[in-house]
Amino acid sequence: MRRLFSNFDKKCKDWQTAVECMAVLDVLLSKSRYSQSGDGPMARPEIVLPGDRSQSRDSRPFLDLRGSCHPCVTKTFFGDDFIPNDIFIGCPGGEEEEGQDNGKALAPCVLVTGPNMGGKSTLMCVLGCYVPAESLRLSPVDRVFTRLGTSDRIMSGESTFFVELSETASILLHATNNSLVLLDELGRGTATYDGTAIASAVVKELSEKICCRTLFSTHYHSLACMVENECKDPSQETITFLYKFIRGAWPKSYGFNVARLANIPEEAIQSGQKKAREFERSTVSLRIFK
Repeated sequence: MRRLFSNFDKKCKDWQTAVECMAVLDVLLSKSRYSQSGDGPMARPEIVLPGDRSQSRDSRPFLDLRGSCHPCVTKTFFGDDFIPNDIFIGCPGGEEEEGQDNGKALAPCVLVTGPNMGGKSTLMCVLGCYVPAESLRLSPVDRVFTRLGTSDRIMSGESTFFVELSETASILLHATNNSLVLLDELGRGTATYDGTAIASAVVKELSEKICCRTLFSTHYHSLACMVENECKDPSQETITFLYKFIRGAWPKSYGFNVARLANIPEEAIQSGQKKAREFERSTVSLRIFK
């Protein structure tokens, strides 16, 4: 047995190369099989090069994705109830831009707001290999950066918030004008005011200095209201999810609606709603006196 391990160790690099080749082959075969048998429409991406922009309005990086679905969460789990969505970054698209100033439509950074369980994270994960969509047009992407989920590194003494900021710092350091950045609820690992301030600074850096294509989902509704004048606030707490990605800021997260779905006792929910209203009143008062 010792001789067997010794011989294996001598050819360790050969085995490692073989495993890497098998891994690449496995990925390619998996992508090929999925492209042929995926649920719903499958589109081959159309890459529009900088010198090939006769059909484009300008030379800025853009992404035009229509009828997109999450590659793993489709008819297998939801039947015909899964709602496809269009995503436009850095380019005009959809009926809602017609007759309007294209300043917003051409913005490189898109803030994604919505209630809890509204599908924000599902939307963030939709971008990948052979695309599960009706069509996709985009300019070349040099790098794809993601900051999704929350986790700490206990053995390294790094908190959840520290990990968030470390990964975000790497994005700000290495992202270019041709990069694609996906950020999911940055700043939730710390206090609300600190998180909002940091999220605002990162959005400003990505949209104004780096100017890369960005999808930034957030529950910081004050952040959304900075760029959207109208934030209608429905009074009811019970909602119906439409799962459509449309223009406009969402005013609240409807956390108590999720609490009811999770069967939290109604007494606890009522108490929480009362406390939430008190917090809202105190926050409004502080803003007035400032």
